[in-house]
Amino acid sequence: MVRSIYDYPAIFRRVHMEEPGEIEAETAFMGDIWRRHLARPVRKLLDIGCGDSPHGRMLIDGGIDVVGIDSSPIMIAAGRALSGGRIRFYRRGFERFRIPEGNFDAAILMSETFPVMYTNAALIGHLRSVGRTLRRGGIYCVDIDRHSGVEIVRRRRKLWRERTVRIGDIKVDVREFNRPITWDAGLHSIYQLECRIKFPDGRAVTTNDRIPVRYLVPPTLELAAGASGCFDLVASYADLSMTKPMRRCYGRWWGVMRRR
Repeated sequence: MVRSIYDYPAIFRRVHMEEPGEIEAETAFMGDIWRRHLARPVRKLLDIGCGDSPHGRMLIDGGIDVVGIDSSPIMIAAGRALSGGRIRFYRRGFERFRIPEGNFDAAILMSETFPVMYTNAALIGHLRSVGRTLRRGGIYCVDIDRHSGVEIVRRRRKLWRERTVRIGDIKVDVREFNRPITWDAGLHSIYQLECRIKFPDGRAVTTNDRIPVRYLVPPTLELAAGASGCFDLVASYADLSMTKPMRRCYGRWWGVMRRR
C-alpha cells in the first residue's frame, strides 16, 4: 500500500514548509475578518479538512466551540489527543458531506486546500454542503495559493524541487514534481510530492501524494460562490493583510464568503 505524508501528523506540516508562528498569525487574521464581516461574535466554528485542527486548538482556548471534519482517521486521532477531547471530529470527505450539527457562525478551510476540488461538480457540491451547516449571514473563509509561475508540463512528470527537512532526529528527503496537464483541464498544476522518511531506528518509509490543483482567482471564486446558490464573495485579502492590494499578492490570498 502506498503511504501518504498525511499519515504522519508530526511530519507533514514541516514538509509543507509551515513557518514558526504561521498558525498563530492565520488565527489572529481570522479574528480580524470576523470582526469586520460578522455582526456577532463567533461562538461555533466548523474546521473543514482540519487535519489535527491546529487552528481549532487555538480557538477553543478562546471559548469557541470547534467541530472538525477530515477524511483521515490518523489525523482525527491526533487532533482528539492534542485537544484533550475538546474538539468534536467527524470523519468526512469535504467535497460533499453532512454532519449532525448546524448553526455554525463561521467555517474555515485552511492550508491552501480549497483548490484541490478541481471539477465544477465537486466545487459546487462542497459549497452547498458548507452552506447547509452555516447560519444565514455566517462567514466561510478559505486560503488559496497565488496561481502564477508554474510551467505547463505536457508529456511526463518534471522535477521541480529537491530538499531535505529535519524534524528532531527524523530526516525527510523531499522531491516535488509537476505532472502533465492539458490546456482544457482548468487546472493550475498537478503536484506530486514524494518523501523518503528516515527514522532514528533505521526504518525508512516512502510516501507519495499526487494533488491536482484548480486555477482559482477572486473572479472565479465569486462565480462559484454565486452558482452554488448559498454564498456571495464579500471580500478578498492578500498575504494576511486587510489593506494590501490583490494585484500585489505575493504568496496567497483569502476569500471571504457570506451565507445567503
